[in-house]
Amino acid sequence: MIYFSMGELYLNTAYGTMINYWDGTAHYCMYLMMVTAIVWNQGYREIGLYWVGSVMNSIVVFLPGNIAGKFGADLKASYLLNMPYIIFPLLGAYRFLQSRKPVNIPKEQLKLRQNKSIFQRPFDLVMVIYLVLSCAFSLLRMLAAMDSPIPFAQTYVKFYEPYLLDPVIYPKLQMLVYWFYFTPYRLCAIYGLLYPGCEWMSDWALIHAGAAIQGQFSHIGSSLHSRTPYILRVPINTRPTFWVINLALLVFPQLLAWRCLTKPAFFVKQSNKPKTN
Repeated sequence: MIYFSMGELYLNTAYGTMINYWDGTAHYCMYLMMVTAIVWNQGYREIGLYWVGSVMNSIVVFLPGNIAGKFGADLKASYLLNMPYIIFPLLGAYRFLQSRKPVNIPKEQLKLRQNKSIFQRPFDLVMVIYLVLSCAFSLLRMLAAMDSPIPFAQTYVKFYEPYLLDPVIYPKLQMLVYWFYFTPYRLCAIYGLLYPGCEWMSDWALIHAGAAIQGQFSHIGSSLHSRTPYILRVPINTRPTFWVINLALLVFPQLLAWRCLTKPAFFVKQSNKPKTN
């Protein structure tokens, strides 16, 4: 409690509480899994990419929010303790992305999978629809967080997510991350689901899934937390809609990552090199 009051005051906010919960549970479990894999001499690339996405989303929102929000004038030297959480995930991301191994799938199976149109792959079609809708919804929430005078943005922030206007500024930054970082990825993922041979899909789907679950966990929890002013919490009568929207934004990235990992044939680039005797 002394550290919270004398060191990092912003950890007493609803958002600070939620990221501490996430660090102490989800990130801790990821660390244990990676350490166990190292001890057993096994690979941990997938969980590493997932961890990179989760940590980077947390840091991209948390560190600027500490400076730009209402606690910016009370920063202490303890703020610098967060710097390693920038360096190590970036180094890890570079290493994991550079260590991708080729997937060995028979050429006949590749042709069979990759010759199917999007309408012959119902799960992928659902993912494309989700990605399109999530891009549109990210624009709506970004406008609402920036207090745009556009009527539908004002209606959304008033009746569904008033937490977006919290002066701690974390929700605004999260919505900006969703729009300026998640949306370009989602557009690329739509391309990857429509056209075969995009080998990067599995790696970036894992990073996106880790970032999405961390961002949504913190956002959902903060929107309902007792440390958020009552007038900025989600109204009781619109909470069912709030839960449906935000859980969809949490669950669908996990399903996309699962699809890319378990059935990667569509994303394998076919080799055009002729065989030599």
